[in-house]
Amino acid sequence: MSQSLPSADLSESRQPNLYASSTIPFFIAVLCVSLRFWCRWKNTAGLWLDDWLILASLACGTGLTASLLWWIPRALGRHIQTFGPNATEDAYIGLFSCELTYTGVIVLVKFSILALYWRLFNRANIKIPISILATLVCMWGIAVFLLTLLQCIPTRGLWDQSIDASCNVDSQKFLFAISIPNIIIDVTLLVLPVPYIMKLNTSRSHKKAIMSMFLLGSFVCIASIMRLVSVMTQGTDADVSWNWVNQAIWANIEADLAIVSACLPTLRPVWVAVRRSLFGTQATNQSTDPSSWATPQKRVQASSWATKILKSSSYDNEDTQPFSALDSHTEEGPHRYSALGQSQAKTAVAIPLPTLNKGHPDGEGITVKRAWDVEYNQ
Repeated sequence: MSQSLPSADLSESRQPNLYASSTIPFFIAVLCVSLRFWCRWKNTAGLWLDDWLILASLACGTGLTASLLWWIPRALGRHIQTFGPNATEDAYIGLFSCELTYTGVIVLVKFSILALYWRLFNRANIKIPISILATLVCMWGIAVFLLTLLQCIPTRGLWDQSIDASCNVDSQKFLFAISIPNIIIDVTLLVLPVPYIMKLNTSRSHKKAIMSMFLLGSFVCIASIMRLVSVMTQGTDADVSWNWVNQAIWANIEADLAIVSACLPTLRPVWVAVRRSLFGTQATNQSTDPSSWATPQKRVQASSWATKILKSSSYDNEDTQPFSALDSHTEEGPHRYSALGQSQAKTAVAIPLPTLNKGHPDGEGITVKRAWDVEYNQ
């Protein structure tokens, strides 16, 4: 980097832009993560790996925002000539901290998205691309961390010009090199679930809604591209606190948008609640838990001769199996029966499988006590 300083209007300031881009996207990310955990609690669903990974990414995002808020009063967004001799040292400390925390956010968000895909799309053929992408993300993260730490040897030499250090990494080329694979992985993550969403056992409108939530991640790709453009067009003179403003803005926006986009597919209970409050519509029949979007196993239809004769008596609330087999007309193995009621009285109804026959209880079929629902599992 050249040590010359260009002439500049020292009254110029982009610090308001930096404060806005550092705080507003971060608070949106915090809100989305909070709503994600609220949705998991509302659905009485336990937390899974993708939830913990997004929480860890938010912790790194907090570090990124804190680094920027520390750096802004120390010349970021102003011409470096406006501040004292320590401004350059502070600039490189801020850059180093932001690079580490930014990488942590991006890597953990990508892992969270891949874990979410693994949970939602329970198909063997998607696990191979997920494993490949997870390996690439891991390799990318390790490479970026090592290059960040080893820009100068010792690392302190990056900002402390008083020590003898070997600094052989061109910062601009380094940032350009890590941006290209990051964008490619983002695009791949974006299109990976599309064919599996189309195969879900749900309505077309529901598929479109799910796909829309996933495709909102395209804003992350746009932010990644804008950050790459800012790296390619930034100045190379010594006015680093002014030249790095666009890069800092887009890096923070990209990181927070990545957290938000990773949470959107899990927030369907929020969309349902908002829709009901605004339009007074009833909740849809679709489950609000994203894990239910996976295509269920097809139930094997019972043949007309695969029946059992059951009997029932009164049972208390703790009894979960109020039916017992009296006779069997098939050797297909065990069958499971359950009742939805609590204490029941005796009533006879004949129900041959798989159709309902209102014939005499002595006929072939299922003898049930009262109007219970019977589930037949082959």
